Amino acid sequence: MNSHADDALGGGDELLPLVSELWCEALGLPEVNPSDNFFDLGGHSLLLHTVRDRLHERLGRDIPLVELFQYPTVRALAEYLAGGATAGGAPGAGGASGALGGRLARLEARRGGRRTASGAGVRADQYREEEEAW
Repeated sequence: MNSHADDALGGGDELLPLVSELWCEALGLPEVNPSDNFFDLGGHSLLLHTVRDRLHERLGRDIPLVELFQYPTVRALAEYLAGGATAGGAPGAGGASGALGGRLARLEARRGGRRTASGAGVRADQYREEEEAW
């Protein structure tokens, strides 16, 4: 194993450069921000396989593809890889809930609707149930 494998013991901040580097390679971008969403940057499932394979090479461990979908930001994935996911497997800030919020906002924008504080929770639950069905 190389030095990046040891970084997983120190927390998500040490893994940010590695995740950023792999995303830049896969997406063909010069840089990405920790809060950038892989799919908003043009990523798709085939590119995610490339990221998973490179993570395996660099960290020496298998990472289920579904986890890469659940942690779609650089920071959330780095925290997950470092073992920083919150209780119950739910990601921290910017993880799946952040992805769901971004996806919800895009869906609402396409529909021309506006999210309100009272209606957002109901809609988020509806979209979450639809996502889980997939």
